[in-house]
Amino acid sequence: MSIADRPLIFLRHDSSEALNSFKTTFGHDFQIAAFQSDEAAAEALANLDIRPAALFVLVDNPSARTEFPLLAKARVSHPDLLKILLGDSIPLSLLVNLLDLGQVDRCFEQPVNPDLIRSHVLRAALAVQKMSGVAVQVAPSGADEVPAVLIVDDESAATKYLARQLEHMQDEFQVLCADHAEAALELMREQGDRIAVIMTDQRMPGMHGKELLDELRQSHPCTVRILTSAYGEVAVAMDAVNEGEIFRYQKKPWRAVDCLSLFREALARRRQLLSELNQTRSALDHQLEALYKTRTIQLLALEPLINEAAGLPVLASFLQALQTIKPLPANASHLRASLETDLEHTLIEQFCDLARHRLTQLMRMPGGTLSAATLQTDLQTIADAGDDIGEPQSVSACLAQALTTLLTASGQHWQHIVFSRPETGVEVAHVSLHMYTHLLAPLSRVSRPLLEQQVAFLLLHVASARLGCELKINGGQQLYTLTLSLPDTAETD
Repeated sequence: MSIADRPLIFLRHDSSEALNSFKTTFGHDFQIAAFQSDEAAAEALANLDIRPAALFVLVDNPSARTEFPLLAKARVSHPDLLKILLGDSIPLSLLVNLLDLGQVDRCFEQPVNPDLIRSHVLRAALAVQKMSGVAVQVAPSGADEVPAVLIVDDESAATKYLARQLEHMQDEFQVLCADHAEAALELMREQGDRIAVIMTDQRMPGMHGKELLDELRQSHPCTVRILTSAYGEVAVAMDAVNEGEIFRYQKKPWRAVDCLSLFREALARRRQLLSELNQTRSALDHQLEALYKTRTIQLLALEPLINEAAGLPVLASFLQALQTIKPLPANASHLRASLETDLEHTLIEQFCDLARHRLTQLMRMPGGTLSAATLQTDLQTIADAGDDIGEPQSVSACLAQALTTLLTASGQHWQHIVFSRPETGVEVAHVSLHMYTHLLAPLSRVSRPLLEQQVAFLLLHVASARLGCELKINGGQQLYTLTLSLPDTAETD
């Protein structure tokens, strides 16, 4: 595997000895970005263009720790990032606490099973590729797009012989081969959902066949899975069928004619699964869209106060800006949270309460003018004050505080803002920020950081209008660019 093909992981470590040991075990499998402080890891995580597949926290003495600030930050800023804690003798109380807080997804005591770690990371890497749109998309059906069947067995001579026979017997699918589970996972990463069927032997070195199929059940639910063995492993076969929901259990030795019939049935099942998945996604998207419309209607209750605070209508532009920012993908758990809990009521009630409080404060503030110099001064003052910053005393300070909240949510500092003066003579502030979810996006819980970020985004629109500035938001995949035109003599109230 080339360096460029290896999944990128972040590793927070306590000692050079632990780092070297980790690199010895996994250096050939992953690109490892190592950090010896939480601050350095958090800053890199916030500024990196390519999202890592996983965040590892490698602790020398877990029993001496009661909290992990890096994991807490990652939970808020990157909720879908795979977070793994590694250490010696991890106390049960610590593990329970981290799981309750949602700060860790996996937890392993040393020495770890390298195959298990690799499989978790490779599966996470596949999920990252799906979210970023780089690969692993369900290809549209077409005459020139042939699906693939992957056969996994450590007896490579027998596998290749079967593959040659099948290739000569039909032109409906391509046959790929792998001689162990890790090679199969790598092919799944490279080929993505073009692999329609996988048949794997149970008894292989490293990861067994059922374990491989269990991994793929999570990352590739529409890949039809078949387990095979030369032994009468009844218990394994029953467990794979009942618990793993595999398509078939095929006994060895293989006969090409039997495998051809089996794979044709599996391809038919694959088409059925894709059809069902598309229908499910369509229904999910439709139901969630209805929820977003309901949220929008409920937010209209703030419109009179927003218009009064801004001096002109801005709620529509705020909502439109949110709609351009594509959040993390939705799943059934988001819909269940909205339909089966008080999430929708809590979200609107708490957002509106916080927004009313901040808007009422802003209405009592003097307007004034705004220039790049004024904004930079306000931003620097807020940064210097840190947690001791009080309530803003002017509209320009309110705008700077809202902008600071948005920067912090993206793990950035005010110095990331680019100030310029184009030929128009108007000063411009420009910055690119992350937003993984928002008021009109899939949610499974309501948190204070989310509410603060969303109210700050609203106040940015209101304060900009109040100061006579022009605010432009261009959304993308979990990010947006913010451009604020700042005339030296902005119109004020």
